[in-house]
Amino acid sequence: MFTFNQAPYVREAVLAALGQDCEPIEIILSDDCSSDDTFAIMQETVAAYRGPHRVMVRQERPNRGLIGHINAVLGIAGGEYIVLAAGDDLSRTDRVAVLMQEMAARPLLIHSGFDFMDEAGRPLAMKKPYEALLTGDLMTIAAARALYVGATGCWHRDLFEKYGLIEAAGAYEDLVMGYRAALAGRVAYVNRSLVRYRIGTGITTRPEDARAKVLRTCRATIASFEQRLADTRRFFPARGDLIARIEKERLREEAVIAWYSDRPAFLRRYAWRVSVQTYFVGAALARMRQRFAAD
Repeated sequence: MFTFNQAPYVREAVLAALGQDCEPIEIILSDDCSSDDTFAIMQETVAAYRGPHRVMVRQERPNRGLIGHINAVLGIAGGEYIVLAAGDDLSRTDRVAVLMQEMAARPLLIHSGFDFMDEAGRPLAMKKPYEALLTGDLMTIAAARALYVGATGCWHRDLFEKYGLIEAAGAYEDLVMGYRAALAGRVAYVNRSLVRYRIGTGITTRPEDARAKVLRTCRATIASFEQRLADTRRFFPARGDLIARIEKERLREEAVIAWYSDRPAFLRRYAWRVSVQTYFVGAALARMRQRFAAD
């Protein structure tokens, strides 16, 4: 479990992890130098635990950021599979047991269904996000900005032992690991809810203005594309079609950053490119559809 400044929710999340109804497992509860009481609550909760699982509570000092934190934990995890969890989400008590049934086929990544809840833990009826991994189409996956819901993920250790730890510090881990598993054609999906996913509390929902959010998301997406390019060039160098597609999508993200931060540069470098024009027109039409749907 990865935590950072999630004191209002972490006790319940830790109890959900400790309450997994399965054979004994290793549970690593890791905090990325929170400035609130998250780590103390984790320690207190584990101190009262008397169950069968082997539990480690640790804290990074100083803060390493999302990817640095993940890489650190992967370096000490002993299991063949790593079931991921966040400090504000809740795993169903049978989550690990259900995932274990899928492990017999030795997928590199398993993801599952989930339910939304609000900050108070109340169920939310929301449209589920697009998950490109479900298409099974590698070209679609290579270009996608959403592969699966990371909070539902379970990784085989080959994803970081064969391919290496994530080098692009600003990337989204699910966009990297999902692509690696798709490259190998070893993805499994459990079509039932195993996680209660909290909306409004994660690092991607932090308070910020629209421009700052766009720029942050674009930079993280570019970092994710950079890691995809590095992985493809190293392990599948003959797949020039994938490399070209990823480069095209990276260019589009760079164009968005230029649009928001340097209009003259956007006009000089990107405005004349057909792929950028198509992308911007598509984005504008999508926003119009959302507004009409809301009305």
